[in-house]
Amino acid sequence: MNRLEQKDGRNKKYFEIQEDGVFVKTLFAKELNEYKVHFSDIQNDEKVFRKSKDPVLIGIVISVILNSILLTIVINESYQLSNSVGMIVFFIAIAPSLVITGLCNNEFRRENSKSLAAAKPLIFSYGKKQMNEVDSFISKIKESRKEYYLKTYYKVDNLIPSQVQISRIHWLYENQYITESDAKFIIDEINSKRIIEGL
Repeated sequence: MNRLEQKDGRNKKYFEIQEDGVFVKTLFAKELNEYKVHFSDIQNDEKVFRKSKDPVLIGIVISVILNSILLTIVINESYQLSNSVGMIVFFIAIAPSLVITGLCNNEFRRENSKSLAAAKPLIFSYGKKQMNEVDSFISKIKESRKEYYLKTYYKVDNLIPSQVQISRIHWLYENQYITESDAKFIIDEINSKRIIEGL
């Protein structure tokens, strides 16, 4: 599974694991954003974020709407307004609730997301239906990152100084990409290459 597509209303997210990182494409309300997160910029830390709807804010908006209706009825009865004028009064009275709703739009939405620590955002929708798929994809990212590092650093390279290669092998070992026996084997290969070159 090298690709993951997610859709949330009009918003879309697309992730693709490539040879040296993860390509991300997001489309939020006609705003397209594309970028690549290189494996060297991705860490192991994962974070789950959950936000539920704010019942107090919803209660306030409902209260404002009901008070707007009540105020409209009182004004219409007191001044014997015509239907068209009554509607104008109603729209004026309900305007505050519309403003509150517009300003606090994000507070009315329920959000579930999981992010992988990286230099650029790697944020996945993480509802109940998406959990297994997202967890599998994150595992695949980590597995692909390991394969990338092994392919790049776990080898004997005649053009790179031996000390640089050995420090990379130590780094692979410290980050648990290779075992101790793997590290000793490749270091012996690097050292034997140096001995041969010195002859």
